[in-house]
Amino acid sequence: MKTTAHLAWIVSSLVLVALMPAQAKDETVRLSYPSKVESSKGKEREKLFTPWMPYDALRAQVDEKRAKGEQIIFFEYNASQTRAIFASKLKLSGPYSRWYMTTEQAMEEKLNSEIKGGLQPAFVVRNTYGGFTMLFVSPGDLDSVRAQLKELGIGEPRLKK
Repeated sequence: MKTTAHLAWIVSSLVLVALMPAQAKDETVRLSYPSKVESSKGKEREKLFTPWMPYDALRAQVDEKRAKGEQIIFFEYNASQTRAIFASKLKLSGPYSRWYMTTEQAMEEKLNSEIKGGLQPAFVVRNTYGGFTMLFVSPGDLDSVRAQLKELGIGEPRLKK
């Protein structure tokens, strides 16, 4: 009888453990290294940039160019102005987002939020003013976007969990 009761206790304990929800490990992503921007391709990139403009003007230009089949691929901010590079041979099939964050903490919070939302970082660049510019795209678009960025001398960011 003792053996049967003991065996029943072990089996019921194992069943309870199996039914318990798994503890989620920390899935926080950190930036190991931002995207490398090759200085050797700086002159080539410079020819492709729009003029510096206020953020609202760039937002309108992004909408206008997207309607014409051009996609924002890279952008920079200085203290109060922004400029961008658009690609006409790139057609995104999924959603995307672009961000400028002034602190590393804000950047990593946005990085994690976008990844949890299903997007992947195409680039994360620290600019000369200490902030970060980032472009996130759907996983299906990531390879083609990174290929375009590579042509511009912009590498992919290194992430760690």
